[in-house]
Amino acid sequence: MSPEFTAEEREVLSRHFSNLDSPVYTLTDLPDVTKAALFARYSRSPKSLRRLFLDEFSSRGDAEPGRGTDEGVARSEALFSRVLADYGDDSVAQLAGVHVALEGISNLATKVVERPRLAAYLEQSTRYIPYDFRDSLGRYRYVRPPELQGSDLDRFESEMDALFEFYSRLTARVTDRLFAASGGVDALPSAMRATLRAFALDATRGLLPAATASNVGVFASAQALEQLVLHLAAHPLGEMRLLGDQLKRELEREIPSMVTRLSRPERRDPWVEYLRATRHGLGGLAKEIAAAHAGARPLGSQALTGPLGSSVTLVDWDSDAESRVGAAIMAETLGMGAAEAAGVVASMSDAELDKLFGAYCGQRENRRHRPGRAFERTRYHFSVEADYGAFRDLQRHRMLSIFWGDLGCEMGYFTSPKLTEDEADAYASSLERAAEYHRELRRSHGSKVAAYAVPMAYRIRFDIELNAREGIHLIELRSAPQGHESYREVAQLMYRCIAESARHRRIAEAMTHVDMSAGESGRLTSIQRQEHKKPAGPRGLQSGRRE
Repeated sequence: MSPEFTAEEREVLSRHFSNLDSPVYTLTDLPDVTKAALFARYSRSPKSLRRLFLDEFSSRGDAEPGRGTDEGVARSEALFSRVLADYGDDSVAQLAGVHVALEGISNLATKVVERPRLAAYLEQSTRYIPYDFRDSLGRYRYVRPPELQGSDLDRFESEMDALFEFYSRLTARVTDRLFAASGGVDALPSAMRATLRAFALDATRGLLPAATASNVGVFASAQALEQLVLHLAAHPLGEMRLLGDQLKRELEREIPSMVTRLSRPERRDPWVEYLRATRHGLGGLAKEIAAAHAGARPLGSQALTGPLGSSVTLVDWDSDAESRVGAAIMAETLGMGAAEAAGVVASMSDAELDKLFGAYCGQRENRRHRPGRAFERTRYHFSVEADYGAFRDLQRHRMLSIFWGDLGCEMGYFTSPKLTEDEADAYASSLERAAEYHRELRRSHGSKVAAYAVPMAYRIRFDIELNAREGIHLIELRSAPQGHESYREVAQLMYRCIAESARHRRIAEAMTHVDMSAGESGRLTSIQRQEHKKPAGPRGLQSGRRE
């Protein structure tokens, strides 16, 4: 479309569209509800977006910057009330996004917030930010579960304070030792100082409990945020329900017409009750069934265990995975039907299939040069045992299914090889005291409340199911030498499962950027690279790092 606009129309449009001539443009200085409503109408109108705005959403008068016109907002809100709330057309709720900050929530809550993986998340790091400081009230940064009151809360605070105090002392001790072993802090360049501090934080972060407070930034559609509020409302823990109430209040303030169902009991309450019954009400039945089948033989390949104690078992995989991917390559490239492509691959020689895989993957200069979607044709299911700190990093990956239960202290804990023998002994004593308190809290308040007291060093069992393409991404990213040693081990074991247990040689060979080294120099190289790239500017903009 090449619409012609009058001078008056061009003046109005110039306030809200990045250009008036190109077929590609952005919307600016409009409320989210108006932008979303414009796109909702866009799908059922022959008009261009600019013409739609002029004809249906603009009064052509002077609009307050950033607000649009009253007429446009009113029409947008009416559209959503009719289409979303009354007709249930959820797709329109995907058209508006909101940035939300969730501050001072527990690490347990961060995993509940991120569990749907339908948004963009940025979480405060435990690998680059020390947690040895106190807030304005002189308290360490951890969440007090609302389920604990009186003497129970006093005991919880005493145990958490002890963990944080020992974490602070041990972090300082390890940092000083690493500096001294490298010639002293004054003799070290800034990149090396930052690297050694990061090594110390990696070695001691396992002492931080799941109650540790964190900040999470979320960017999500109205639909994803509405679902998150419902999941939080159905959660058995009081912190999650309070968080859901707070999020609901802010959404109703920011995008009220797009979350109207949250305020309608006849629409909201059945959803919440359904989630409570199906997500959180199965514990007793599941335990009963498991007890009745206690002697069942585990399925899958033999578990692979790394030197740091992580364990990965390949539970299920496609025996014909490489034929599936090869058929998908042929179908994608030539437009063949699936049956025809599968027949062609079945008649190919190994050398021909090798050549096909090699040409499809090409020369991958770095891990961001990813093979195409044919690798999505096959999947892997892993059972992983790793420390909660490693789980936190792996859980945030989007394109996979991940399942886990309540935290506990029964599976042992991770100890960094960067600790000396004396440091490791003190570390172990602190963790064992925490485990004793966890057992006591679980007896009195149940496993979900007791999870707040579990340090991140303790292992958790979780399942990861993903396709081969996401497997390439996760394994290459998380095996990078600058990564934390515990989740690097999980990524390396997952790679070995594909190459050795499943014997999928071609898929393993496609992962050309897997790092199987110990990774000792990777952190320094990464920080040196960031130092080199760092622009001049305010210090606060230079020091931020992601986990």
